[in-house]
This record gives sequence, structure tokens and C-alpha cells, in this order.
Amino acid sequence: MMLSELNLPIGLSVKAANTTDDPFMAQLFYSTKTLFYELGLPSEVVEIMLEQQYRLQQASYREQYPNANSYILFYHQQAVGKVILDISEYRIHLVDFIIIPSMRGRGFGSAILAAIKQEATKRHLPVGLSVESENTQAKKLYLQHGFKLESYSGAYESMLWR
Repeated sequence: MMLSELNLPIGLSVKAANTTDDPFMAQLFYSTKTLFYELGLPSEVVEIMLEQQYRLQQASYREQYPNANSYILFYHQQAVGKVILDISEYRIHLVDFIIIPSMRGRGFGSAILAAIKQEATKRHLPVGLSVESENTQAKKLYLQHGFKLESYSGAYESMLWR
């Protein structure tokens, strides 16, 4: 399945990510790590730490989800987020999902989740994800979309939608 085949609201579109999208995807990652900026460290040190964290995350994703597909989300041709999906015969796993901070709260996350759930329903598959325990905004969105807490492992909570 290509995410671009999903039924999305007018103005919202997706394309498969490629290597030229990596700087944008890295910036999205950095936007979720505001704690690093609050440490009082020189900005050069923070940038190095964030770059290392991003590289580690991407390597982990490649190892855990070698068949995952990455997509860039657009709203009227402006890149507004990313989604990484791993689809198997057993489930759809939402590996990563970020909307740029300035575009949050506009229904993009709900639209993407609804489209993924629609595809999962067609395939008779559950949708799984893992969310940082402290990310209350994302957890609220997932709960509103019917995801249930499956397990808790300190920094992360696993959620499932059936």
C-alpha cells in the first residue's frame, strides 16, 4: 500500500520520502526534542546531540522495521509532516508520525490516522504504535481515535487500535 492511495481531505497529500527529504525529516525530529534546548548547553553542542539522536533513531527504525515506508505529508504543497508505516500480514505499525509544530491542531493528524485506520479495516488488521509517555498531546490524539494502551515500558507506551 502506498499512503498516497489513502482517502485524504482536500489539500492534504503525501509522497514517498527519499534521501533529499532527510534534512526536513531531521528538522521534524529536532522539533520534538525541545528538552535538549532547555539544558542550557551551547547551541552547537545541542545540534550535535540532536543529530546523533536522529541518526540513532533512524538506524533503529531500519533494524526494527526493514520493510517500513516513509512518507512526507503536504498541505497545499507545503511539507507539514512525516509518517513511517510498517505493514505486515499481522498489523500496520505506525513507526513514526510528526506534524510540524506550527501546523498542529488543524486536523492533519486526525485525517492521517483516519485514513490509516480505514486501510487497516479493509485489510482486517490492527494498527499498533509506540508513543513517548510524556507526549500527552499525541496520546490524547491516539485515545480520541480509539487506540488502547497495551503495555508500558518506562519512557514509551504501546497502543493498539482494532
